[in-house]
Amino acid sequence: MEKIVRLPDGQRIVCKGTVVPHAWDVFVKQRAGHRETSFRNVVLWEETDEIPPLPFDEYIELFDGEEREKRELERKKELEERQEKQREKNAQRAKSACRWFIKANGLNELLTITYRENQEDRELCKVHFKEWVRRMKRALGGRFVYCASFERQDRGAMHVHVACHKLPKHAQRGDVKIEGWRLGTEIWRSIVGADNGLVFVGGRNKSGNRYTRTRSIAKIAAYVSKYIMKDYKDAPLESNRYSRSNKADGVQDIPKAERIRIWQATFGDMVELAFQCAGTDVVVSHRVTRDDFRGDRYWLVTEPAAAGGHHGYVH
Repeated sequence: MEKIVRLPDGQRIVCKGTVVPHAWDVFVKQRAGHRETSFRNVVLWEETDEIPPLPFDEYIELFDGEEREKRELERKKELEERQEKQREKNAQRAKSACRWFIKANGLNELLTITYRENQEDRELCKVHFKEWVRRMKRALGGRFVYCASFERQDRGAMHVHVACHKLPKHAQRGDVKIEGWRLGTEIWRSIVGADNGLVFVGGRNKSGNRYTRTRSIAKIAAYVSKYIMKDYKDAPLESNRYSRSNKADGVQDIPKAERIRIWQATFGDMVELAFQCAGTDVVVSHRVTRDDFRGDRYWLVTEPAAAGGHHGYVH
């Protein structure tokens, strides 16, 4: 592996990365009983004696005519590929932040918001959703903590996946007392039009059918955040990847990962060390990946056994 590094004085150097087989960087992130542990091979970077390639604006001056046009087209393609990689990286970062916001704040209810009409305008969907959140907050006594991702259906219509606290058994809608699960739909239709949409509890299963069985908080977090990756290519480059409550609502911050470096350990040693699961914890997922360039990597996700229980609103 090689990369070009720009020093503070503007000088550019070529560095070579070497994977250290029995050295590992361990990352641990935890909050409210939720824990994610991962480790990967250490990569040591060293400066080389290689001369870095010329900056493109200097390099292109070496050519003219058709050869210059060819080089400029290659450069354009390279920049587009780099931009696409950056978009994916930004989406991955947003996915992680979304997932951890849900875990840190104990959001244990999953809602899905749809349009009956084929409403394809992403920005209009965000306007409708923002107003829906405002009215939900007012209807629930001033507190409605949420985290949401957006997705375009195959038919083109937008819909929204929302994690929030358990809705109350009953809620007040004006002068009328209604069942809590009806509240979201009534407020949504007051914004987008009568019968033009639905807010139902649960997501969809692999067959595309509604999925209403209770899910744990970690699985709700994984469900809502996965749509950020499914949606990132469709979303405008600078748009927000997801929406969530702000600090004024008294939410918990997203935890930062702690890093530990361990030397002289085999992959098996590391799995045994990383696989920490208390008696009351549940393994949500764990997996291994192998990369010819960056070595092995392992992930373990656990949560409290009662993570699917009620938080926030009391029935």
